[in-house]
Amino acid sequence: MLIKKIALIAIVITATGCANSEGLEASVSSLTQKVDTLTNKVNALTDEVASIKNQQSMNNASIEGVKSSVEGAKSSIESANERMDNIASSYKK
Repeated sequence: MLIKKIALIAIVITATGCANSEGLEASVSSLTQKVDTLTNKVNALTDEVASIKNQQSMNNASIEGVKSSVEGAKSSIESANERMDNIASSYKK
């Protein structure tokens, strides 16, 4: 009698498992689609980050160029101010 109950329970579990496999396949398919979507989004964000890093490098290079120009202009201004001070002091003497 116990063996018949165990066999009956095994058959019911097997039937339930087979009937439930369609739902599992749908879930797996849905999850696969979601993973693919997320993978595409990650790839897009990776490309965007790379583009931003490239732009940042270009901006840093431009900033260095501006700094160099400012230093050159500052040097020229200091030199011109010194010459003007020399001219002004020669008139005072």
